[in-house]
Amino acid sequence: MPAWQAVAGAAALAAVVNLIVLYIGDAAGASLALKLDGKPDDIGAGDVIFMSLVAPALGITAVVLLARWKPVFLRVGQLVSGAVAVLTAIGPLTLDTDGGTAATLITMHLFVGFVAVAALEVIRRSRV
Repeated sequence: MPAWQAVAGAAALAAVVNLIVLYIGDAAGASLALKLDGKPDDIGAGDVIFMSLVAPALGITAVVLLARWKPVFLRVGQLVSGAVAVLTAIGPLTLDTDGGTAATLITMHLFVGFVAVAALEVIRRSRV
């Protein structure tokens, strides 16, 4: 599979699944609002789509470009993607919000990490 297809597919999948997670969180009664600097900030579909597309697209592309120089960066990228997903998933726990919103955001962060790791694995296997 060409790398561009893996990147585009991963970003699109992350956006679609995270939108579904957002709607499930909303249906479950999560406020989907964060207090940032004392002001409420609602999490909307546009925010979710943008971040779900941009984060994996940039991250996976950067790893693929590095892997052209040293193929080992595909494995390193997988480790870093997983670690970053877990570390950013801790963020919602530190914010002033309800449990449903925190669970929704944690799920979204972890799924983007999963998609990045999977896309890099597809790319790595297609190069062997």
